[in-house]
Amino acid sequence: MHRSVSAPLVITGLFALSELLWSIRITARPDPFSPGAAMLIVAGIVAYTVIATVGILLVRAPWARWLALSTAVATLVLGSLGGSFDAVAIAATVLSFLAVGGLAGPWLRIWLRQRPGAGTGPVAVALPLAALCALPVAGIAAADAVSVVLLALAFTGPLLAWAYARALRWGLWGLRLVAPLLALGAAVSTGGWGALWLTAYAVTVASLAWQPAARDAQSPVRAPLPPPRVAPRPGSGES
Repeated sequence: MHRSVSAPLVITGLFALSELLWSIRITARPDPFSPGAAMLIVAGIVAYTVIATVGILLVRAPWARWLALSTAVATLVLGSLGGSFDAVAIAATVLSFLAVGGLAGPWLRIWLRQRPGAGTGPVAVALPLAALCALPVAGIAAADAVSVVLLALAFTGPLLAWAYARALRWGLWGLRLVAPLLALGAAVSTGGWGALWLTAYAVTVASLAWQPAARDAQSPVRAPLPPPRVAPRPGSGES
């Protein structure tokens, strides 16, 4: 197998396997989170892992590399909060460090596109990814128990991210208004460190959603019309 193809397969394989082990570990031993909060965190881990893996192997997008790297680091930190390490946690930690080294190293440069694609810009990519963060943020903020507001945010964020990615207008307005307001309402009722995470989520999503680039990404690109044809004048010699 060619080196430029084998490197992405090995690195994404390490990344996906480490995230799978961490998901199993957090689900089986959710401390210091409640079982409901752990399920939201694991759902976010799985979603970001799938998106990053597809983005690297199929789309060959540079943003997918940084998404995978940030997901691996964040999961490693969350997994280490439990304190005690069993065989699954040790294996997940080793694989996470290998995945982080591979993602941060130079081995994906040949595989990934060096120039941005002709599609959407960075804001249009970052907005749905940020909205999807409602899953892990709600789980982290919940800690002891998942409230109704946090549960609503956890479902609304991914739904609006999907709607925006499908170029549905209500998805953009939902990310501008509904998701930030839900996050701020949850921050008021949660308090503590959870309120900081929820406020940061609300500010990030709102600041991205209100940028003109987020709106322009949903506008259809119209091909330029051909120039009008002018009829030849009599006696001009054109047939």
